[in-house]
Amino acid sequence: MKHLVAAGSAPGRDHALLERPNQDAWAAVEGAWGAAAVVCDGCGSEPHSGVGARLGAAMAASLIGRQMEAAGRLDLELLRVQMLCRLDLIVRTAAIDAREHLLFTLVGAVSAEEALVFACGDGLWAVDGAVSRLGPFPENRPPYLAYGLEGVPVGFERLYQGPASSVWVGTDGAADAPAELFACEERLLRNPDMVRRTLRRQRFADDATLALIVRRPL
Repeated sequence: MKHLVAAGSAPGRDHALLERPNQDAWAAVEGAWGAAAVVCDGCGSEPHSGVGARLGAAMAASLIGRQMEAAGRLDLELLRVQMLCRLDLIVRTAAIDAREHLLFTLVGAVSAEEALVFACGDGLWAVDGAVSRLGPFPENRPPYLAYGLEGVPVGFERLYQGPASSVWVGTDGAADAPAELFACEERLLRNPDMVRRTLRRQRFADDATLALIVRRPL
């Protein structure tokens, strides 16, 4: 089997009007085992959470790739511990405030012999075109992985595990994406920048990020 990945992010209309940067991020990793993608959304009420989203996405993708290379499976509890250890090291060595910099949601997917979708926070995911949304949470306060640095019991929820030809993950800013967007996989796979362009045309109010993994026979 081969795996094709397409992803992109676009700033929201409200963020652009306020001259605020995009606080979303995504990262993907591929190997002989398959492919994985994660999307992260920084907490909008904190000044530098876009930094955490970018660090979190890159960190998660790298750790997932290492686990898959070594064991052929993803241990979500191990991923939680590994990420919290690294976030704690960043806080201590850089002397930064975790709440100002590191509050981000994460929705991820691994596509190997079977698919695994997981999340900590709000967003969306889809398997073979069937879309599910996460949240909203009370008072618009989703769980953030970095709360674990304060002793709060947070972790990754396993949303789906099983066969899948295609898997989507997205931030909550893309939650209102029209159904037809999830049916245009072939067009989005043709150009590495097509997902970002498509999201910009939708003109979402919030920052929006989507990642797609398609599994095909060789």
